[in-house]
Amino acid sequence: MAKSKTITKALELFGQYTGLVLFAIFTIFPFWWAVSVGLSEDPSNTWLFPRSFIPTDPGLMWFQRVFAEIPFMTYLKNSTLMSIGTIVGVVIISVLAGYPLARLKFPGKNLIFVAIIATMMLPMEVGMIPNFITMTRYLGLGDTLTGAILPNLAGAFGIFLMKQAFEQIPQDLIDAARVDGATELQILWRVMVPVTAPSIAALAIFTLVNAWNDYVWPQLILSTREKMPLAVGVFNDLTGPFAVSTSLVMAAVVLTIIPVLIFFAFTQRYFISGLDGAVK
Repeated sequence: MAKSKTITKALELFGQYTGLVLFAIFTIFPFWWAVSVGLSEDPSNTWLFPRSFIPTDPGLMWFQRVFAEIPFMTYLKNSTLMSIGTIVGVVIISVLAGYPLARLKFPGKNLIFVAIIATMMLPMEVGMIPNFITMTRYLGLGDTLTGAILPNLAGAFGIFLMKQAFEQIPQDLIDAARVDGATELQILWRVMVPVTAPSIAALAIFTLVNAWNDYVWPQLILSTREKMPLAVGVFNDLTGPFAVSTSLVMAAVVLTIIPVLIFFAFTQRYFISGLDGAVK
């Protein structure tokens, strides 16, 4: 009986790890192909499977051409500024909105929360025209990085994530702070924020990925090449005169992804623990 259970457990583990390995291969497949093509100075094997997954005459020629033929560093600077501004704004707004929804009592709280969550069901395209008119005509922020950042600051996901995180904090901790005379803002910034730091880090990672990869809205609001982020600038440049060079496109794609991978590599433990605390 015990032997049968051991065999069954071993088969279950084998099936689970097999599924994970297959999923990892499926996930890594496009990035590995892009890296291999970008490193291959001989592009003749680009479309030959599986030879394209092993660099032919490996070198950095295509990566050097990316820096030489497009203003990559300008795009990188714009993406960095947009991502940092978006992260700071999203975190502040999500924390300030999530705390009262989680811990304070006021009329209409549940209705407000339902209305916020309902916005997650709407496609992104619904808000593009109103946001474009607001940014260009009313605020005069057309073709500016500020105009590209502002519409992305108030997101339902961030508010929901922080509300769930704040609800996990023991009420006794908040009551003790109130007995000591702390105001609600002091409780928020000195008690709640430090305790929920992993959830805030997870929100920052989600926000970074979305802001870094955002294409549609920056493409719509920005018209000057010098203000475009990586996702927009690289795509526009490499679908023009350089579209025939697949190796150049892949080298640019790899360079675009690397900063996010580095950031995630250093913050993944906060990301995992933050999500774990938010969904308990």
